[in-house]
Amino acid sequence: MPEEIIDLNAIATDRHSINSSDKPKEVTFNRVHSILYGDPSTKLIYDNAQKYFNKTFDQTYPHTFLKEDIFISIIQNIHPLLKLQFIVEVGSLTGNSASIMGNVLKKSYPGSFILCIDTWLGDLNMWVNKVVWKHLSVSDDGRPTVYYQFLINIIKQNLTEIILPVSMTSILGARFLQTYQFYPQVIYLDSAHEQGETLIELSLYWNLLQPGGILFGDDWNWRVVRCDVKKFIYMKNLTIQHFKRIWILKKSID
Repeated sequence: MPEEIIDLNAIATDRHSINSSDKPKEVTFNRVHSILYGDPSTKLIYDNAQKYFNKTFDQTYPHTFLKEDIFISIIQNIHPLLKLQFIVEVGSLTGNSASIMGNVLKKSYPGSFILCIDTWLGDLNMWVNKVVWKHLSVSDDGRPTVYYQFLINIIKQNLTEIILPVSMTSILGARFLQTYQFYPQVIYLDSAHEQGETLIELSLYWNLLQPGGILFGDDWNWRVVRCDVKKFIYMKNLTIQHFKRIWILKKSID
């Protein structure tokens, strides 16, 4: 078995995992919100969504390929011993895919929630080729404001107690989850699209996924994504499924 690409347990000597007595049995929206931003009953992260930019609801971003029926099929295939409580999405942008998942959870999985990890700074393709540039909504001083679009989109769909954003890189997000030992049952990986980056993220988030859980991603039609996914499944001796652009990996329960 090859060594891990990144070892989440190789943490800095001055940083420590949270004491086991402090860990909740279930990862909840309120618990994670309290750690990141404070008690949500006092102040919710969405409360100041329009303080800086006057955004209105807009889900016209065209590159969301996750569909409700595919997502339902995926979550129905986690191991029956697992309770679907906690989903992590890596790469959220305007929140289109998070909204699809969030509405399913709201209807059928009460108490569950999604942690959306993104920098909301866009990717290389956006900055170099100006692909879907308008959706990044870069201000006059050069700062993308799409994060505030994400907030408004979630507010307008009444998903503010199901979808929780955190503005972090994917690596920082993985280390945050490891530090608190918050292990999701489902992970949706739609962040890095450059050679080698998807492979790193796969290694990080596969280690965080609960046994019996499912990690899936988008853009199977992208050569660089497909290459990294194939490398990873070769290294881990895994079987892959895919529906058009969506690829799916299931973690063994043992």
